Amino acid sequence: MDTYSSRVIAPKAPFDSEAAAKDKAIDPWVRISVEGYRFNKDTENEMRIKLVNLFKSCGHVSRVDFPTELLLDSRAFVTIFGEGAKEKALQLNGSDMGGWNALVKFAPKEEDEEYQAESEYKQFVINELLNDKRFRFGICVVGYDPSLLEDEVEEALTAHFSSCGVIIHVDVDLLDKMTSIYFSEEEGEASAMNLDGSEVDGFKINTMLVPTTARSNPPRPPGETHCGYCAPAQMLEFADEIQEKMDFYMTEWRLNAMTKKLSALKKQRARALKKQKARALKKQKAWALMTQKARAKEERGHSPFEKELMLM
Repeated sequence: MDTYSSRVIAPKAPFDSEAAAKDKAIDPWVRISVEGYRFNKDTENEMRIKLVNLFKSCGHVSRVDFPTELLLDSRAFVTIFGEGAKEKALQLNGSDMGGWNALVKFAPKEEDEEYQAESEYKQFVINELLNDKRFRFGICVVGYDPSLLEDEVEEALTAHFSSCGVIIHVDVDLLDKMTSIYFSEEEGEASAMNLDGSEVDGFKINTMLVPTTARSNPPRPPGETHCGYCAPAQMLEFADEIQEKMDFYMTEWRLNAMTKKLSALKKQRARALKKQKARALKKQKAWALMTQKARAKEERGHSPFEKELMLM
């Protein structure tokens, strides 16, 4: 059965189509910061919906980002694509959000740098995972005993498919009752596919190919055009890990950025104090010189007799 697991077949959304991607590339975009709310992880989705509804009249709201470190940042960032998005968004400053008013600002240059840093690192992490050789050849298995625990499933299926080749990674999904098994060689994958319909502990199993970087589109009969998109299975497996890496990296990035800002402010203040001291010293010297000249002029105006009296 040469098909893909339905778990990972996900057609592209309209925004991810080629035409939309081209529009995205040419459309101007703006990043808006929103303050005034009290962030709570429990109401994050509700807050995201409110912000999307607030700015949807300004253009296409592509993302809403919340701070990962509340002590460092208490703003939400909204990215909007569309002509005049910035002007339209800024007009919504002061909007009543039900218990608080939205303080809407254009995100300054340093926030754009943050967005760029996050995008670049995320792309790096994703590319690293996509090019991981562990996930080149794999199958998805369904139909085994659903009452088994995760380690029991891994042990049973590893034993069942061990004759096919070297198994280098196993991912058990207890929620969907599906398991991905990856082999070091393509021959192992082919041999495992031949075990479709075999039994494991009395349960008939089915095998399907796992989407990989090399085959990201679902197979179609001869003559039909490939459409849709399958995310490589490991992208779903490690989605939480990717997010954790992103959160850690961006927290460290923000701390470093804040340290640099504080260092720059200290240097700026030190320069200002140095200039202030220089000006004060210059004034002091000027005053001393002026006093000296005044005394000399005063002395020149006295008679020899008066000078003698002054010295007594």
